[in-house]
Amino acid sequence: IKEKIKPDTFTREKIKKLANLERKEPKTNIRRLSNKVIYELEMPGVRSLDDVSITKLESSIEIKALSKDKAYTKIIPINLPITDYNLSEGKLILELGIKN
Repeated sequence: IKEKIKPDTFTREKIKKLANLERKEPKTNIRRLSNKVIYELEMPGVRSLDDVSITKLESSIEIKALSKDKAYTKIIPINLPITDYNLSEGKLILELGIKN
């Protein structure tokens, strides 16, 4: 599986905005399927993937997102490859592959 990951593309402007907004941890729903794990993160107000930063760390995944009045941050303590992600109606859906 080739890992598909969006680079951490926050501009200085977005980093500054992130620092000034109220921080909130998104409500998370996890589903495990036979060959993948699906993470659903509720981030109301986040309009596009341009407002989302997904960073793969050594043994976790860091997610930051900006809405108009909130900054969402979440660390997922899991070391699985990200196979897909999308943003739909304020929900970030991360698909993680399971190592066999």
